[in-house]
Amino acid sequence: MKYIYINIIAAILLSSCASSINFISIDTLEPAEVTFAPEVTNVVIVDNSPLGDTEDAEEDSNNKKGQTGTSILSMDSVRTIMLNSLQQFMGEENYFTKVSLHPYRTNSKVSFEDVRPLSPRKVQSICNNTKADALIALDLFVMTARIESENTYYFNNYNFLSAKLGTVLRVYTKDGREVMPIAYVDSLFSEGGAQWDIRRNNIHEINTLITDMSIIGADRLTGKFIPSWKSHERWYYVDGSSSMKEAEALVKAGKWKEASDIWEGLYSTEKNAGKRAKIASNVALAQECLDNIERAVSWIKTAFDELPQSSKSELALKIIAYREDLIKRYKGTPKLKEQLGVDNFGNINGDEVYDSE
Repeated sequence: MKYIYINIIAAILLSSCASSINFISIDTLEPAEVTFAPEVTNVVIVDNSPLGDTEDAEEDSNNKKGQTGTSILSMDSVRTIMLNSLQQFMGEENYFTKVSLHPYRTNSKVSFEDVRPLSPRKVQSICNNTKADALIALDLFVMTARIESENTYYFNNYNFLSAKLGTVLRVYTKDGREVMPIAYVDSLFSEGGAQWDIRRNNIHEINTLITDMSIIGADRLTGKFIPSWKSHERWYYVDGSSSMKEAEALVKAGKWKEASDIWEGLYSTEKNAGKRAKIASNVALAQECLDNIERAVSWIKTAFDELPQSSKSELALKIIAYREDLIKRYKGTPKLKEQLGVDNFGNINGDEVYDSE
């Protein structure tokens, strides 16, 4: 009987030392793909894309039931939704003083083969007329929607709607010089068991989906031109020890500096390589949340160095993924500071905004 008690006590002790993982979500400010010159305060958006084929939309306006006025949105309508949304979202960020939408199309062609950049003279003319410092041209806009079907099991099919968006935009300075092209492709799905067999019976669902895709596309394109906040899943390791519980409580209270101090102390005394890797990963997270990305990278590299070579454990995969994220953030920091007008000492236009420590 005493052996049973001994086993129970051993199990309790082991469980108190076993580590688990807590997941959290953090928001980070990411640099835009395009870096505008500091003097760019007025931006104009121009529709320079071909019109695209509108025959399908016209065909749907008179379906076999004789109903009129109920049709799938035309390519021109969906493009207009995206451009208006892009102007709205960019304006709401208050990154530029003014974001306007040029009222005239600059490409009257129909075929997608007629995609062509604006000439320097045309860019100069539009910027001169609108007093813009830079121009964003939508050179290609393609939206497709279709009903798709997946075989699930036996004789059952799972039907869903899909919408796919493809765009090409170019950024120009007001003197007509092209800065860079931006290609963006995305997709959206509306899943369900409904029998979406004929598109004329599902016009409302299709229009809702392609409208949502246009708005989502505009939101994500905004991040191509303006630094934007993005959510990331992060994690930290805990166990039953008093010190780890104390650090966990500090994390939940938002006291990352104090939690980091505890973890750093535990790392210096821990002998097990796996636990050292977990603790070092925790410190990296604390430093990231304290916005000290350089130290965060240093600590996640320390965690990586604790891993056995060629390890494919869950711990190794998470540390490798986190290391890639932090290195990407670190490399993007100079670009982000340039876009925000922040120097290496944390000043914006000469005004101190935070400690450089």
